[in-house]
Amino acid sequence: MKKTSFSMTNSPQNLTRSSVITEMHSQLGTLSKNLEPMAKIIPPGPQRIRGIAGSGKTVLLCQKAAYMHLQNPDWDIALVFFTRSLYDLMENQVNKWLKYFSDGKLEYEKCNSKLKVFHAWGTDEKNGLYRKIRKAHNFKPEPHNYPNYSPPEQLAKVVIQLLEAREIKPMFDAILIDEGNDLVVRDELKYQGKQPIYWLAWQALRPVNPEKPQQKRLIWAYDEAQTLHSLKIPTAKELFGEELSDLVKGMDKGAISKSIIMKQCFRTPHSILTAAHAIGMGLFRPDGMLSGYTNKKDWQNIGYQVEGSFNNGQTITLSRPSENSPNPIPHIWKKPVLEFNIYKTREAELTVLAEKIKYNLEQDRLNPSRNILVIILGSSREEAMALQQEVGEFLIEQNINIYIPSASNINDLERNDRNRNQFWHEEGITISLIHRAKGNEADMVYIIGVDKIAKNESNINLRNALFVALTRARGWAVLSGIGDYPMYQEIRQVIDIAESGKPFTFTYKRSPQWNLNDR
Repeated sequence: MKKTSFSMTNSPQNLTRSSVITEMHSQLGTLSKNLEPMAKIIPPGPQRIRGIAGSGKTVLLCQKAAYMHLQNPDWDIALVFFTRSLYDLMENQVNKWLKYFSDGKLEYEKCNSKLKVFHAWGTDEKNGLYRKIRKAHNFKPEPHNYPNYSPPEQLAKVVIQLLEAREIKPMFDAILIDEGNDLVVRDELKYQGKQPIYWLAWQALRPVNPEKPQQKRLIWAYDEAQTLHSLKIPTAKELFGEELSDLVKGMDKGAISKSIIMKQCFRTPHSILTAAHAIGMGLFRPDGMLSGYTNKKDWQNIGYQVEGSFNNGQTITLSRPSENSPNPIPHIWKKPVLEFNIYKTREAELTVLAEKIKYNLEQDRLNPSRNILVIILGSSREEAMALQQEVGEFLIEQNINIYIPSASNINDLERNDRNRNQFWHEEGITISLIHRAKGNEADMVYIIGVDKIAKNESNINLRNALFVALTRARGWAVLSGIGDYPMYQEIRQVIDIAESGKPFTFTYKRSPQWNLNDR
């Protein structure tokens, strides 16, 4: 397969990427305020927010938490997330909206506020939802070591210890959970048929109405396509069991919906988002799609229009109206925003990566931090870390300052547990594994090691990782890999269609292994 040569010239108007980004922000700047009406609706019970990647779920939750706190300063409110590197982002968002809704009179106070921004677990240095509840119940867990468990599974194990040892007393008036899909674990780790982390949160909530003990203000947000740990979807039935399966169906008093769907993507440009869905789900695989939706309603819920029926052998056409992807960069730039480059060797791949980054810094006038992000793929954490080390060493040799999340400083390839929450460094370009990159975003995203996915293209989790990587991009994304694999032709076909703006037309061959239909 032919290698794409290095090319990063400016757009026809001789715009730099930095000037395009400035224009994008001027056009999109007010869109987060469009969420304000939803943010100001305080549900009298549980609420589910199901949104496409880049739809503003995190912003909406931060707005809701801030507004809820201003209207009810005596409430104990917890805003919970899972990716450690999002601490600063979440706290800054809460602070921003507290100031906005209070006309500058109130800011977020970590220590004194009744509103708490919590990691789901917490550490010795920082409180978290589990740690806060555990300490309040004077419970010390048994020593644990679960090396073969994912982080959510490790958390679930200690949560189960707490649930079995103590009757949880209500402590909060409202709990809002972001990245809800990351807190779901496999059936074997459930507690009495319920998801442990969610059940702990549910038990820790005070009923809104003492006469209705099941009316609790738990709000959770998720995008099922962004999961990296589990292939389970956080529906009410999955989280709380059969007896509470109708928890978020219908409306509350005042016509307040118990379930919100967000189908517009503000962050990721149209072609990158649609390509991410097509590649992540495997719509153009010769053997048929691996995951995805099989009814029109669910495709419409994430902003697509569908022609055809999901019966074996039938032709399906998917299109995404431009109003559902309002990011203006493709219209300003007037050139492709998504590339896929293939090389014979890793050295060749990294040589072009270095050239492109230097161009971004010198000609595009991008900042190394937050404007540019390098994401490393791998079929295992160990494989991805080895490639991360290789990329870091290569870029340092090319006199490019890099930052490994949680390291003590730039150009330091060793992680430091004391900096586990740090993702960016002002003087270096972040090189991240996919799990740390989730929830973060950048204007220029480089995704290295697509061959690691292509070697095992039928692995749904690996395709999900590629989906998450692509949807970190606010402006441009460059995929690259080495070797020659059948999946490369699939990726090339998808990108060509996505960049042309044409609909995706494919043959539905069989039911996907992972059906994302809302249940």
